[in-house]
Amino acid sequence: MNNAAVMPHLKLVPELYCENIEVTRQFYTEVFGFKVKYEGPEEQFIYFTLDGVDVMVESIAGVGRRWVTGEMEKPYGRGINFQWDVINIGAIYERVTRLSPASIYLSLETKSYQCDDKVAMQQQFVVKDPDGYLFRFCSDC
Repeated sequence: MNNAAVMPHLKLVPELYCENIEVTRQFYTEVFGFKVKYEGPEEQFIYFTLDGVDVMVESIAGVGRRWVTGEMEKPYGRGINFQWDVINIGAIYERVTRLSPASIYLSLETKSYQCDDKVAMQQQFVVKDPDGYLFRFCSDC
């Protein structure tokens, strides 16, 4: 029996804390171009999606359970970056540079990576969101 045929589609959906849910909403929708998949206003929670990639964001000041293992101080995203494979990296980069140029952590570049016996090429850039999380947008060349 082929296990791949019966396995459901699984994916990782990070849930991040933010300081101000409205600032985060504006940044993720207007600057990144994410769409709101659903939200819980009373919990100050938003589920975003872009090109089939999802991220959940919740205000640290919201009501409900918290999964916090230590003191929260900015930048919240220390030591981690999230890579998003996107369809139109040029359009996203143009929007970010136009609407929030100070958020660009690494400008658009083309990198090559050795993958077995082949060289893979990808365009990428990194943005720092208002809470310090790093997002690396990339696209195969």
